[in-house]
Amino acid sequence: MNTVQAYVTKSDSDFVRVKILDAKIKESLIDIGFTNDIDLNEYKIITPNDEILAGVFKQLRDLEVYFSDGREWCPAEVFEYLRDKGLLTGKFTMISWTSPDKYFISPNK
Repeated sequence: MNTVQAYVTKSDSDFVRVKILDAKIKESLIDIGFTNDIDLNEYKIITPNDEILAGVFKQLRDLEVYFSDGREWCPAEVFEYLRDKGLLTGKFTMISWTSPDKYFISPNK
């Protein structure tokens, strides 16, 4: 089983949120421009357009941050959308939950 260090919980036209499970990645996120959202215990960054969002996603993928699967424009679907638009290339790793404590990883999507 892969060790999950962080995953994207939300992405839309305003911001990206990342949940950290391994504190070692925190400094890398801060270097990208993420700030701590204490209320949600997540890190967030403003992404005012698709080009900036794609750049953030590329950096997250390169850090081996996973992209949540789910409903209604989940981060994994947003990644695929940006790839379809030609703003991203390559594969990413998706994380999905079967219950609150059980998840599975789909690498190289």
